[in-house]
Amino acid sequence: MCIQLENVFAPDENEEIPSTVVLQGPAGIGKTFTVNKIMFDWASENIFQGKFDYVFHFDFRKLNTKGDVSLIELLSDQYSDLNLKEILACPEKLLFLMDGFDEWKFSLDQDEGGDEHTKQPVAITVNRLLKRKILSKSTLLITTRPSSLETLDKSVTLQRFADLLGFSEHEIQEYVFNYFQAKEQAAQALNYIKENESVLTLCFVPVVCWIVCEVIKHSIDCGEELNRNLKTATQVFVHFVITLCRHHGNNSLSDIIHKLGPLALGGVRKQQFLFQEEELEKLISSPVQGVSAFLNKIQFKQGLSCGSAYHFLHLSIQEVFAAMFCVSGMSDEEINTLLNDSLRNSCLLNVVQFMFGLANKNIQELISDSNLLHIPELRTQLENWIKEASRGVCKLELLHCLFEIQDEEFAKKAMADMNNLSSWNGCVNKNDCTVIKYCIEQRGEVEWLSLWQSHLEEEEVKVLMEVLPKCKTFV
Repeated sequence: MCIQLENVFAPDENEEIPSTVVLQGPAGIGKTFTVNKIMFDWASENIFQGKFDYVFHFDFRKLNTKGDVSLIELLSDQYSDLNLKEILACPEKLLFLMDGFDEWKFSLDQDEGGDEHTKQPVAITVNRLLKRKILSKSTLLITTRPSSLETLDKSVTLQRFADLLGFSEHEIQEYVFNYFQAKEQAAQALNYIKENESVLTLCFVPVVCWIVCEVIKHSIDCGEELNRNLKTATQVFVHFVITLCRHHGNNSLSDIIHKLGPLALGGVRKQQFLFQEEELEKLISSPVQGVSAFLNKIQFKQGLSCGSAYHFLHLSIQEVFAAMFCVSGMSDEEINTLLNDSLRNSCLLNVVQFMFGLANKNIQELISDSNLLHIPELRTQLENWIKEASRGVCKLELLHCLFEIQDEEFAKKAMADMNNLSSWNGCVNKNDCTVIKYCIEQRGEVEWLSLWQSHLEEEEVKVLMEVLPKCKTFV
C-alpha cells in the first residue's frame, strides 16, 4: 500500500496514531531529500498544519561530533532565537525529524536519567529522545538504511515503517530532461538509459540517476562514446570517480585512492562520516588539493567559534573508495579480516558489495591502470567468503554481491548452496527483484522463494514473473 507524505502520521486500522515512524531505503533513494521536503512543506503550510507547531531537524552525522550536551543546548545551536523552554512544555505539538540513523556511531544501550535540561554525553541525550524517556509525547520521524533497521527496532518502539520507493520511470524521464538544458542531449541520455535495462533499474535511486546523468554529460561534452558497460552500481560509481579524476586536478586514480581510501575505510569501520581538517592533514598535505572534487566542506558551531569538517559527496562514494582501497592497497590477510568482520558489522557489507563489483573482469575497461586491482586473488577470497556467509541464512545483500560481480560461472557456483530465498524485512524494491531474478536464473531453480508481506507492486511483480516457474514453492 502506498502512502503519501502528508498521511505518514495518519491513524492506522485501529485508529491509533503512530508517534515514532521510520522511513527506510537504500543509499541515495532520497531519505535526506524527503526530510528536507517535509521541513519545507510544513514551513509553507502545506502539510501537518494544526498537528505540529514546531518541527526540528537533527542529522545523526553531525550529532556524532557533539560532546556533553543537553537537548535544550542541541536545539539552541540551531534555533537560538526561539523560547525553547516554553516550546518544549507542549511536546505533543513537536515533530523531530532525525535523519540518517545508519550513520549513528553510538550504541543504543547507553542510557541514564535526566531530562531535556540535563547535560550529558550526546549518545545518552539522543538515545533518551529516541526511547521516549524525554519529551515522550513528541513525534519522531527517523530515516535509515534497511541494514540498520534491526538495530533500531531492538531498542526503540516503532509504530510505523515506510519504504521510500525512489523515482518512477516517468520521474526518471522528467529528471533527465530537467538535468540537461539541451533537449538533444536529454533525448540522447534518456535513450541510453532506456536501452540499458540495468542502468534504468539503477536510476530509480535518485542519487544514481544524478551520477548517470553526470557521466553521460561529461562523455557528450568531451565527444566521447557513451560507455555501454555500465550494468552495476559499482561500474556506475567507479566511472563517476574516474570522470571526476580526469576533469578535476592532475592526480591519478591511484593517487586519489591512496589519499582517500584509508580515510574512507576507517570511517566506515567506525561509522564516522564527518572528518576534521586535522584528520585529513594526517593523510593529505592539503585537504583541498586533488581531492576536493570528492569532498564537501561544512562549517558548524564549536562553542563561540566555528569549526569546519569534511564529508564525502555521498556515503556510497565513501564506500566505493573504501572498497577500491581494500582491493588495491591491502594484503590478502587484511582483506580476509575485513570480510570476516563484515559478517558481524553490517556497515561493512556495502563495502564488500562494491568489492564484488570491482572483481568483475570488465571493470578493467573502466580503469586504465590495469595493475591497480588484483582481481584473480580477490575472486578466490570472495568465493570463500560468500560460501561461509550464506550458511544458514541467505541475506539479500549476498544476492546483490553476486549481481555486482556479473559473472555467471561465479554466481552459479555460489548459488549452489542457496536453495531457500526468504523475504527480507518486507523491504523488496524493483532493484532487489532484478537481483533476485538474476540469481535464480543462474541457479536454474530454487526450492523456496518467500516474499511474504513484502508489499510488491505491479512493477516488482513484472520483474519476477519470468523466474516464478523456476521456484518450486513461492509464497
